[in-house]
Amino acid sequence: FLHKASELIPGQEPLSARRAAKKAFGGLTEREREVAALIAQGKANREIAEILVVNYRTIEKHIENMLSKLGFASRAQIAVWAAEKGLGKQEQS
Repeated sequence: FLHKASELIPGQEPLSARRAAKKAFGGLTEREREVAALIAQGKANREIAEILVVNYRTIEKHIENMLSKLGFASRAQIAVWAAEKGLGKQEQS
């Protein structure tokens, strides 16, 4: 669909699904969106690290990047934003 639509608009290249999602979610990467969803579910940084099988400092860096990209000052703002975007509904196992 995106490819066909882009043919109708001169100078527009079709967005890949990944790029479209990134654009729709404030420029966050897929991994950052996963972290945001877990924050919205009330998970602590160390819990998120265990779930995603990474070091907790990696999670801290993801949060730092999200704060910068979204123009937020706190983790709580990420939680609210993610919930509003429907990210917190995605259950992680």
